[in-house]
Amino acid sequence: MNPLADDLNQAPVRETFYRYLIPAVAGMLIKCAFIFIDTLFIGRLVGADALGAVSLVIPYFSVFTAIAMMLGIGGATWMSIEFGKSNTGKGQAIFSQTLAFSLLVFSALVVVSWLTLDPVLELMGAEGAIFTLSREYLVYLLPFLLSYSLNWVLSSFIRNDNHPKLAMVAMVVGALVNIVLDVIFIWWLDMGVGGAALATGIAQWVMSAILLSHFYSGKGRLLLRITRFGRRTIQRVGEMGAPSFFIEAALTITIVVFNFVLLNHYGEDYLIAYSLTVNLGVFALFLLLGVAQACQPIISYNFGAGHYLRVRQSFSLGLKYGICTGLAAAMLVAMFATEIVQWFINDNQPLIALSSEAVRWYFISAPLMAANIITATYFQALAKPKQSSALSLLRGLVFVLLGLFLLPELFGDKAVWAAFVFAEGMTVGFSLYFIQRFPLESNGLDAESDMSDARDPRPSDQTG
Repeated sequence: MNPLADDLNQAPVRETFYRYLIPAVAGMLIKCAFIFIDTLFIGRLVGADALGAVSLVIPYFSVFTAIAMMLGIGGATWMSIEFGKSNTGKGQAIFSQTLAFSLLVFSALVVVSWLTLDPVLELMGAEGAIFTLSREYLVYLLPFLLSYSLNWVLSSFIRNDNHPKLAMVAMVVGALVNIVLDVIFIWWLDMGVGGAALATGIAQWVMSAILLSHFYSGKGRLLLRITRFGRRTIQRVGEMGAPSFFIEAALTITIVVFNFVLLNHYGEDYLIAYSLTVNLGVFALFLLLGVAQACQPIISYNFGAGHYLRVRQSFSLGLKYGICTGLAAAMLVAMFATEIVQWFINDNQPLIALSSEAVRWYFISAPLMAANIITATYFQALAKPKQSSALSLLRGLVFVLLGLFLLPELFGDKAVWAAFVFAEGMTVGFSLYFIQRFPLESNGLDAESDMSDARDPRPSDQTG
């Protein structure tokens, strides 16, 4: 019996869930620690303006991440479903074609980003010192964004190919390398935000080397092959990965709109407070995504195998651990928000007070965020991208922008920070509706993933 089947198909669901949960959450914790330290270096050693500059650069990360998550999670989910059906050859073909398409798309994006660097920064409202710092950061970072994007794609497939620990190891080592290089480039060599970007880029190369070792370890089914991709295969991968794309795309649009509105109607202090909130909010988001990553391979594989009870159990475990994680984060930040903010900003009490309030409001939404993210992941893992995409767009774009413009008009400027709680709370209602409206058994009847051009060149492997 293949060990992948033993783990996902026969072992106790709780045991399997923990096997995926611990590496996913541990990796995310380390990555959060890296982001925390990276932000700390920038805020303390470069200055508050640098935090605002990094906020303006986040949309670049988000565009690459959105497409990478769409291709990686969409392809890996489809592959896992096919593995559950014992269609090993088809799963290999999905991976090979997705990887080939990813190389093409991200190479083109890097070139386009180079050619449009200044106009895009100006369009986002950057000027003066913030423009200079933002441009410096991107000049150093852009050469590494191909590796950054491919790491997201490879991690998704490797996690679904029975090797979640390697994805964790790559993330942990990459984060540690980044921290060490931050010390060297920012503190020792005094390279400013350019040094921070260079440290991040080199760490991505290290992660790539670790992830590629999977294909020579013999611990999974996948082989490192790049083949010609078919339009219908990529279209299906895109459809299944659309919810992940919308999570990042919505975040990108929201950040751009928030940056513009805060900078032009509220002032630079609000922009800096928002930048710090987004960077700290990644802690909650990444931890919840770690829980979601633990659910997805188990749900997809067992859905493909027709084991619906195991699917329900995995979803229930994900909700339980996600909501508990969100509650813990909300309580911790509620008690220590001011102290946390003072690690990044000092000698500016009004800005500290404003940032503390923003951070508290954001983290109040964490338990609701957990319910929405796990539910969206559940539908995505079942090859139901429409429902998952709807939840991602509602929580990440529609309701949060509605809150941004509506709440300050009703309750004053400070109510702008409540937009996050408003968005997640409104979306929870839709999550509950979709769970009741689309029962699991009906999902199994209409999930169609049989694309004719996603085929393996080695017929003998079809038996798995």
